[in-house]
Amino acid sequence: MLRTRARTALLIVLPILFLGQAIHAQQQFNVVSVEVEGNRIATKSLILGVASIDEGMSLTPTVITETIRRLYGLGLFSDVRIEAEPVVGGLKVFIVVKELPKLSNLGFDGNKKIKTKDLKEEVALAEGVHISPYLISEKKNQIAEMYAEKGYFQADIKPEVSYLDDSTLASLKYHIDEKSKVKVEKVVLSGNVCVKDNDVIKKMRNRKRGFLRSSDFAQDKYDEDLEKVIDEFHRRGYIDAYLVSDSIWIDSTRNRMTIFLEVYEGPRYYFGSVQFSSNERLSVDLLSRLLEFEEGQVFDAEKYDQTLEGIYSAYYEVGHLHIRVADIRTTRADSIVDINYDILEGLPSHVNLVKIVGNYKTKEKVIRREISTFPGQVFNQSLAIRSVRDVMALNYFERVVPTPISLPNGDIDLEYEVVEKRTGQIMAGAGYNSQDKLVGNVGLGIPNFRGNGQNVAFSIDFGRRRNSFSLSFTEPWVFGRPTLLGVSIYTVNQRWFEDYTEGRQGGSIRLGRRLRWPDNYFRIYGSYVLERHRFFEFDDYFVHQNSYKSSYRFAGSVGGINVNVPLGEKQHGPYPGSIINYDEEWLTSSRFAINIRRDSRNLPEFATSGSIFSYTFENTGGLLGGFWHYQKHSIEMAKFIPLVWKFALAAKVQYGVVTSPSGDDHILVTDRFTPGGTDFDGVVRGYDGGSLTPDSMVTASDSTIYYSNPQAVIGVDPPDSVVVSPFRTRVRGKYMLTTNLELQFPFVEGQIYGLAFFDAGNSWLHRRDIKPLTGLYRGAGLGFRIQIPGLGTFGFDFGYALDDFREEGKGWKPHFQYGTTFR
Repeated sequence: MLRTRARTALLIVLPILFLGQAIHAQQQFNVVSVEVEGNRIATKSLILGVASIDEGMSLTPTVITETIRRLYGLGLFSDVRIEAEPVVGGLKVFIVVKELPKLSNLGFDGNKKIKTKDLKEEVALAEGVHISPYLISEKKNQIAEMYAEKGYFQADIKPEVSYLDDSTLASLKYHIDEKSKVKVEKVVLSGNVCVKDNDVIKKMRNRKRGFLRSSDFAQDKYDEDLEKVIDEFHRRGYIDAYLVSDSIWIDSTRNRMTIFLEVYEGPRYYFGSVQFSSNERLSVDLLSRLLEFEEGQVFDAEKYDQTLEGIYSAYYEVGHLHIRVADIRTTRADSIVDINYDILEGLPSHVNLVKIVGNYKTKEKVIRREISTFPGQVFNQSLAIRSVRDVMALNYFERVVPTPISLPNGDIDLEYEVVEKRTGQIMAGAGYNSQDKLVGNVGLGIPNFRGNGQNVAFSIDFGRRRNSFSLSFTEPWVFGRPTLLGVSIYTVNQRWFEDYTEGRQGGSIRLGRRLRWPDNYFRIYGSYVLERHRFFEFDDYFVHQNSYKSSYRFAGSVGGINVNVPLGEKQHGPYPGSIINYDEEWLTSSRFAINIRRDSRNLPEFATSGSIFSYTFENTGGLLGGFWHYQKHSIEMAKFIPLVWKFALAAKVQYGVVTSPSGDDHILVTDRFTPGGTDFDGVVRGYDGGSLTPDSMVTASDSTIYYSNPQAVIGVDPPDSVVVSPFRTRVRGKYMLTTNLELQFPFVEGQIYGLAFFDAGNSWLHRRDIKPLTGLYRGAGLGFRIQIPGLGTFGFDFGYALDDFREEGKGWKPHFQYGTTFR
């Protein structure tokens, strides 16, 4: 206690002594020794090493201040004091510290809108770190900023520190009352004279919106909104406009926000004359066609920027990557802007090397053969874009990014960076559809076998209505040439509804080639299929329904009494054309097909631009032999249109016809058309798969033959009357038309997509029955797709039948989808 009093007294008089030292320079206060007190975790050597006080030195105010600053800078102490007491020869100095507690646990409660994991990542406080009031407050502010960015400006955050008994450890918990999001009630715009408030405010995300759209304030869109406001003035010709100030005010009682924006509008400008100078590689006529505006129009900054981009793009097409365009604007008559594009063309850049990086599985040759840019070429932007499209069309990569790397001589190395995605598909599970019911499946699909771009697929289906086995192999580049070769073998037993079972066994060989004319989006494929078919296990009711008979009756008067009694019945068997007539025999099908296809989609799935055209001709039998003899034509057209943001519209039309010179008996029934549901034949959601087939009046029908003479000889004497009782039976169409319209949008790009759709379609037995405007069954609904690595694209559609269909009527129907509608 005595030492403490002496030490304290000395601290009080130290400034006076130091002042006296300045007057009497001969008096020195040397440090005799330095002690450390109060430390429990921090070592004495650490504290002395950081301090500026050493034995033998003079103790000055500067030394004391520097020591305290350094020790606080360690972030280990809540209090630092320098004390001293006089001893023989000078002063004994004591460095007294009070340590901060270490964090033992960090927790949050009340947080629902932001996950605890995200809060911890943002706060970044690890266990064992020393926590101070300043640090706790700083982290509180960080949490508040996170909530503000999500529109929760009123979020209340209270930290709570709980110390252990010895105060060396403490747990920290932030109690969060998120409250509700702040909603934008009003945007107040000032400074504008000619441009109406609403014309500008409606461009903002943060504004009062309609009933079905959120008015919640989005902090991450605020800066973008400010840019949109000024861009709208610039687009309307007020190119001097700028934002003077912006501020927000929150009514905390109602949780409503008002945004205040003040702008300088300035005068309105118009496009004047346009000149080009210093251009040699591209003519003035060509450059003039790139203008997005005309003289006399209101100066639109957006069109002005698009024009400049077009000029650069045109020069990139001819390899001038180092072009510089100085757009010199001159104002005359206070509102007319004349423009001179002074172009420094530079020299064309040649491609030195084409590099591919990022492929860890796919062999380089598989990628390189899809690339249209080669070493030695003058760089061409369109070829680079086309290369990206063709590599993406392989469906092996998530993205492909071309990057020109400048070389000292002005040429470039062109680097294509690819990001691979999992392409192997191992399938084991079960599926359900209206036709096959529950079907188990085991399969293996390898679209990029051994990284060579080859496709190997193996599949087994097993169920009560369907059992199948298939094995296929496809080589897209035979002998290093763009020629496709594919082979497959398969066997299938499929139960059609409850009527009969169809068996198929066969194999195919397929050849394909890329074409350069009419353009290099075209492909031609030829295939030959040899298979045999058998129809068996007929249901009794199906046999009865497909047979007809003649009934003989006496209808007359006997003894004055009218009677109607049977005389006999003759069963004639199945009606002509029924598959029952094939007697469950194996019948051979020998088929040649040729397909011409043009595919310019930018992506193999969920395309946002481009189109598909496909024509297929199939000839079965005839000179090829076999029992079946018919020709089949199929036309498919699809168009993909980008809309706002990442929305895309996809439209598709399919038409098919099958005919036979030998009559309908020689058309394989399962090669006719059965649209409906998500069947491959034709997608019309809202109806059962394969259900949209025509009813046909059969030529041979049940008949009742009446005789008035009871002694008449049946089959010899002419009857008095014959009553024919035709019946209708459902058959598959020889003509088909389907249309599909889908609005697609990504929830998570490349992974999860939503869609709204409208479908229409039908099939007919005769060409005269086709009514494309009134004879189509329509369906509409919503769906989604999920891309699962290693499995493929799966989804569900919920379609509503807009037309009454036989006994089913209107209503909702779910559909399972594998892949996309636009295959």
